[in-house]
Amino acid sequence: MNIAQNCVVSMRYTMKNSRQEVLEDTLHALPVHYLHGSGTILAVLQEQLVGLKAGDKKKVYLQTIPGITEEAFCFEVSIDEVRAALPEEIVLGYPVQAIVQACEADCACYNTGR
Repeated sequence: MNIAQNCVVSMRYTMKNSRQEVLEDTLHALPVHYLHGSGTILAVLQEQLVGLKAGDKKKVYLQTIPGITEEAFCFEVSIDEVRAALPEEIVLGYPVQAIVQACEADCACYNTGR
């Protein structure tokens, strides 16, 4: 499945500034999950991810965005998984299945199927 509207994307990334300083690195951590099209990540980043699928890697360069960023950034993205969003995920605007997978037995966060 390719990244498109209402897909849940699991990805890892490294974010660097224009001086090549690492600002954030999740490549060796649990993946980040987001609902594509929900506005939870920068729209200009989402646009660059459309069409990618699990296993794909891409460098995404973001120029200065007035009012949002003061400098350019580079994201080295690795896509772990792409799946269709559940109806409740679309309504809520975030991936609940990812939360369920990360929960411990005594977790009280919102989840489905328990």
